[in-house]
Amino acid sequence: MAVKDTISANAAEAARWGLVKFREALRMSLVGSDKRLTKLAERRDFDIPGPAGPLPSRLYVPDSAGAKSPLLLFFHGGGFVTCDLDTHDAFCHRLAEAGQVRVVSCAYRLAPEAAWPAQLDDAVAAARWIHKHAASIGGLPEQLAIGGDSAGGYLAAATAGRLPKAFKVQMLVYPLLHLEDEVWADSLATNTRILGRLAVRYIDTQLGPPDVHAPSLLEEGRLAALSTVIAVGGVLDPCAPDAKPITEGLRARGASVVFREYPALVHGFGNMTHRFAEARRAVAEIGELTGELLRA
Repeated sequence: MAVKDTISANAAEAARWGLVKFREALRMSLVGSDKRLTKLAERRDFDIPGPAGPLPSRLYVPDSAGAKSPLLLFFHGGGFVTCDLDTHDAFCHRLAEAGQVRVVSCAYRLAPEAAWPAQLDDAVAAARWIHKHAASIGGLPEQLAIGGDSAGGYLAAATAGRLPKAFKVQMLVYPLLHLEDEVWADSLATNTRILGRLAVRYIDTQLGPPDVHAPSLLEEGRLAALSTVIAVGGVLDPCAPDAKPITEGLRARGASVVFREYPALVHGFGNMTHRFAEARRAVAEIGELTGELLRA
């Protein structure tokens, strides 16, 4: 093997090792940290069929949901490369309780082990399954929502764009809507865009070869004109600047959009309910708004 190839291989192995450690650190800091959660009527794991094998999923049913209720399909964030059902367990638990809805949290294949568009393929497969089988887990087929946070928000929005008739509501929490370096570079002075630019550069390299890209959802017509909840943090949320233009765009297309900005909170506040009362209040409001739109 040439010296250049050896250096490249060693660098790739170091990056993989670093990502493994980062995933472990995230799990240690998040899993089981929220001690204020109350008991649900039901919380169980099951699998949804996916294009490359079963997709681990978790059902949350609050007491208030009853035998039948609206249902939210949720995809976790983590830049397409990290996080899982457990890191977002408290987030989904609180959304279910506040919204008085069933929540199905669905995992998907992560990069770099699975190159793009594996993540979106999994999300679309899960959405098709939920649309067809919601009633079997107590969901109301006419009252389905799809949502997620950060990269999970991208998957939710992109999936809703492909299946606009399958869902009544989309819930986008500090959604990562594009990985376009030019857009991030043009707005480095806005919020924490310089940190966001570094993050999306890393994410883009993990998704696959240089010619593999997740398409921007900022392009006109990419988002489904559904009733929408959009929530972002303040100056420490690098995704916040993209939320207002898409809010205006969806409203111009006739969609009902509820926009919430939480100035004191950072990107990822949905995973901070164990630390901050403001994060707990924000997640509760997001859940309530989603439930209200589903029942409207």
